[in-house]
Amino acid sequence: MTAVSCAAAADRKAETWAEQLAPLDRLEFAISDAAKGIAKAVSDLAQSRREDPEAPALEHGLDVFHTTMEARRVLARGWRSAEAAWEKAEAADLAVARSRRQGIDARGVARSAQATWVRATALFEQAERHEAAWGRAHTALDMFRADGRLNDRGHARAEIAEALAGLTGADWAKVRNFLNDSRSLSFLDRMRRRLELAEPDAGRREAMAWRWWLSHRRVACPHPLMRLVRAVGREVDLTGPERASYDRVSAVLRDTFRASSAVECMNSVLRMQQSRHKVMTQPRLDLKRLYWNCHEFRSGPRKKACPYEVLGLRLPTYDFWTLLQADPKELTQALSTARNTG
Repeated sequence: MTAVSCAAAADRKAETWAEQLAPLDRLEFAISDAAKGIAKAVSDLAQSRREDPEAPALEHGLDVFHTTMEARRVLARGWRSAEAAWEKAEAADLAVARSRRQGIDARGVARSAQATWVRATALFEQAERHEAAWGRAHTALDMFRADGRLNDRGHARAEIAEALAGLTGADWAKVRNFLNDSRSLSFLDRMRRRLELAEPDAGRREAMAWRWWLSHRRVACPHPLMRLVRAVGREVDLTGPERASYDRVSAVLRDTFRASSAVECMNSVLRMQQSRHKVMTQPRLDLKRLYWNCHEFRSGPRKKACPYEVLGLRLPTYDFWTLLQADPKELTQALSTARNTG
């Protein structure tokens, strides 16, 4: 969640992104939206890494956040259309009733009302189908399946294929493109490889991942016997080797990312600044970046810690204003000393 770079660039071309990525020579996994500029920059960097046997491989994942945001936008538009059609149908019913009260021939109005209800019902059923289909696709983008087993590309791909059959219409074209992009499931491939390294034994790996899922997801279970099984799987004491295995598996799962959360959090801060000042200069961006990295999280797994602390960066203080007033030479010396003793 640390903002390492925040640049006011003139464009978002591949060359511009390449300049930002160049210093990150140990980067192994990049997550971004589907913009062509950053995609080409990451692809070019990955290609150059493949030509250097000593350089780490670089993978590119598509940000699940933007796929979800686009799907919710389309769903909301569909539901608004259905609700508007429903209100129109109710108004047509009122017109029929009014005509009958006044002794006017209501057959024409009734036929019109019936056609309006047919359209409203069709739109509601379509919105329900789209929501169910998207729910299935969204579940396929998770680290776990619905039953708590580890997800993988094959299973996720099959679920997405089934869901895409229900995401029809031009409005869903962008979401379909995102879901069909192989980079959307890159995080699963990386997660699987890292888990296999963390715990070579497949049975123990699945068991420890299931325990982590039980502890962090707490999915409702109506069957009392299965609730008992889950409680045992979650609470049973582990032996020393089992605890070590669980810790390794847990570390991988905690460190599996599907979305560029830090970028979106920074964007929310920057948008507020833009609404006030319109122009975002580089010095102002640097100030915002420092403030973000020093601010303390109020909730979540990083509660009562700032991004710099979570990153492991040792500073004399994490107070934004104090750091801003500190002498650069003294701060550099303090950082150098902390690095040597760390």
